[in-house]
Amino acid sequence: MSNADKTTIKLPAHPGKEAALDNLTEDQNNALELAKRNAQLQEEKNKSLEMQMIIEQLQESLKEEQEKSVEIAEKAVMLEARVKELTEQGASTKKVAELEGRVKELTELLGKISGIASAGKPI
Repeated sequence: MSNADKTTIKLPAHPGKEAALDNLTEDQNNALELAKRNAQLQEEKNKSLEMQMIIEQLQESLKEEQEKSVEIAEKAVMLEARVKELTEQGASTKKVAELEGRVKELTELLGKISGIASAGKPI
Protein backbone atom coordinates (compact mmCIF):
# COMPACT_ATOMS: atom_id res chain seq x y z
CA MET A 1 0.00 0.00 0.00
CA SER A 2 1.16 3.43 -0.77
CA ASN A 3 0.90 6.49 1.39
CA ALA A 4 -1.65 7.87 -1.02
CA ASP A 5 -4.02 5.03 -0.14
CA LYS A 6 -3.73 5.77 3.59
CA THR A 7 -4.54 9.46 3.27
CA THR A 8 -8.14 10.32 3.95
CA ILE A 9 -9.58 13.66 3.11
CA LYS A 10 -12.64 14.77 5.06
CA LEU A 11 -14.96 17.02 3.12
CA PRO A 12 -17.97 18.66 4.70
CA ALA A 13 -21.27 17.27 3.40
CA HIS A 14 -22.32 20.72 2.27
CA PRO A 15 -19.23 22.72 1.52
CA GLY A 16 -19.54 26.28 2.63
CA LYS A 17 -22.62 25.70 4.83
CA GLU A 18 -20.69 25.73 8.09
CA ALA A 19 -18.82 28.76 6.99
CA ALA A 20 -22.04 30.41 5.89
CA LEU A 21 -23.67 29.77 9.28
CA ASP A 22 -20.64 31.20 11.01
CA ASN A 23 -20.80 34.27 8.82
CA LEU A 24 -24.43 35.12 9.63
CA THR A 25 -24.93 38.52 11.12
CA GLU A 26 -26.66 38.96 14.44
CA ASP A 27 -29.81 40.17 12.64
CA GLN A 28 -29.77 37.10 10.45
CA ASN A 29 -29.33 34.86 13.50
CA ASN A 30 -32.25 36.64 15.17
CA ALA A 31 -34.36 36.25 12.04
CA LEU A 32 -33.51 32.54 11.87
CA GLU A 33 -34.39 32.09 15.54
CA LEU A 34 -37.63 34.03 15.04
CA ALA A 35 -38.57 31.81 12.09
CA LYS A 36 -37.95 28.71 14.21
CA ARG A 37 -40.10 30.07 17.03
CA ASN A 38 -42.85 31.06 14.63
CA ALA A 39 -42.88 27.51 13.28
CA GLN A 40 -43.11 26.16 16.85
CA LEU A 41 -45.91 28.59 17.67
CA GLN A 42 -47.83 27.56 14.55
CA GLU A 43 -47.43 23.91 15.50
CA GLU A 44 -48.69 24.62 19.04
CA LYS A 45 -51.59 26.65 17.61
CA ASN A 46 -52.56 23.73 15.38
CA LYS A 47 -52.42 21.36 18.36
CA SER A 48 -54.52 23.78 20.43
CA LEU A 49 -57.15 24.03 17.69
CA GLU A 50 -57.27 20.25 17.44
CA MET A 51 -57.66 19.94 21.21
CA GLN A 52 -60.39 22.60 21.18
CA MET A 53 -62.31 20.60 18.56
CA ILE A 54 -61.97 17.45 20.69
CA ILE A 55 -63.20 19.35 23.76
CA GLU A 56 -66.23 20.63 21.85
CA GLN A 57 -67.03 17.10 20.61
CA LEU A 58 -66.74 15.74 24.14
CA GLN A 59 -68.99 18.51 25.49
CA GLU A 60 -71.60 17.70 22.84
CA SER A 61 -71.38 13.98 23.69
CA LEU A 62 -71.76 14.79 27.39
CA LYS A 63 -74.82 16.92 26.66
CA GLU A 64 -76.39 14.08 24.63
CA GLU A 65 -75.65 11.56 27.38
CA GLN A 66 -77.19 13.86 29.99
CA GLU A 67 -80.33 14.19 27.84
CA LYS A 68 -80.50 10.40 27.54
CA SER A 69 -80.11 10.08 31.30
CA VAL A 70 -83.04 12.45 31.86
CA GLU A 71 -85.17 10.45 29.40
CA ILE A 72 -84.25 7.18 31.14
CA ALA A 73 -85.08 8.67 34.55
CA GLU A 74 -88.47 9.85 33.27
CA LYS A 75 -89.21 6.40 31.82
CA ALA A 76 -88.20 4.79 35.12
CA VAL A 77 -90.65 7.02 37.01
CA MET A 78 -93.42 6.14 34.53
CA LEU A 79 -92.65 2.43 34.83
CA GLU A 80 -92.69 2.60 38.63
CA ALA A 81 -96.09 4.30 38.50
CA ARG A 82 -97.35 1.61 36.10
CA VAL A 83 -96.06 -1.17 38.37
CA LYS A 84 -97.84 0.44 41.33
CA GLU A 85 -101.03 0.73 39.29
CA LEU A 86 -100.84 -2.91 38.18
CA THR A 87 -100.14 -4.01 41.74
CA GLU A 88 -103.23 -2.14 42.92
CA GLN A 89 -105.27 -3.67 40.09
CA GLY A 90 -103.99 -7.10 41.05
CA ALA A 91 -105.08 -6.52 44.63
CA SER A 92 -108.46 -5.31 43.41
CA THR A 93 -108.83 -8.33 41.14
CA LYS A 94 -108.03 -10.60 44.08
CA LYS A 95 -110.66 -8.85 46.20
CA VAL A 96 -113.23 -9.16 43.41
CA ALA A 97 -112.46 -12.88 43.09
CA GLU A 98 -112.82 -13.30 46.86
CA LEU A 99 -116.13 -11.42 46.81
CA GLU A 100 -117.40 -13.50 43.88
CA GLY A 101 -116.50 -16.65 45.82
CA ARG A 102 -118.29 -15.34 48.89
CA VAL A 103 -121.38 -14.43 46.80
CA LYS A 104 -121.42 -17.94 45.31
CA GLU A 105 -121.09 -19.46 48.78
CA LEU A 106 -123.90 -17.26 50.14
CA THR A 107 -126.08 -18.04 47.10
CA GLU A 108 -125.65 -21.75 47.78
CA LEU A 109 -126.52 -21.23 51.45
CA LEU A 110 -129.53 -19.14 50.46
CA GLY A 111 -130.62 -21.95 48.15
CA LYS A 112 -130.33 -24.46 51.01
CA ILE A 113 -132.24 -22.16 53.35
CA SER A 114 -134.94 -21.72 50.70
CA GLY A 115 -135.05 -25.50 50.27
CA ILE A 116 -135.40 -26.01 54.01
CA ALA A 117 -138.06 -23.30 54.21
CA SER A 118 -139.96 -24.87 51.32
CA ALA A 119 -139.79 -28.26 52.94
CA GLY A 120 -141.21 -26.87 56.15
CA LYS A 121 -144.28 -25.21 54.50
CA PRO A 122 -147.50 -27.12 54.45
CA ILE A 123 -148.65 -27.98 51.00
